[in-house]
Amino acid sequence: MSGSAPNIPLADGIDRTTGSYWMPPWIYPPSEAEPIDDIAYVALPAIGASAVVLTRTIDAGYNSIFLALANNFVGGGWTEGSGSVTWQILIDGAAQPGYDAIPASLGSPANPVRHPSGFRVFESSTVQLIVTNNSVVLAGQLSGGRWQGYFYPKEYEDPSFGGQ
Repeated sequence: MSGSAPNIPLADGIDRTTGSYWMPPWIYPPSEAEPIDDIAYVALPAIGASAVVLTRTIDAGYNSIFLALANNFVGGGWTEGSGSVTWQILIDGAAQPGYDAIPASLGSPANPVRHPSGFRVFESSTVQLIVTNNSVVLAGQLSGGRWQGYFYPKEYEDPSFGGQ
């Protein structure tokens, strides 16, 4: 050994030799990360129709991770889990695996459910929460949604994931 101290990155994830960020930004947000916390309610659409509850397009040059989500139904005429109302999470129009026909509330907008690992949404992609009324007679009901996470400069990503 040369006698010099090893170059151990500090807790902020910056390698002092290269100046690069060495921690996965979708697990450990860099200091430039900005929060995502969107919440909205819409009127339940007519039977057989769908409505967008939430939508967000990730800006060019940024990637994101969504860590918590919620959807709910407010009003009468619906039984949780019946399939009379369903939700979907779409990324660029395609259903997120496991979230193509959500038959129940996932927490509530006041208390969203933490996703086990989050789901990533890359630059210029659009994520949406969609509600579909399959058989509930309208009487002023609402559907709500919320998601939380953060976006960060994509330059912190490994190049194999689209980073610089």
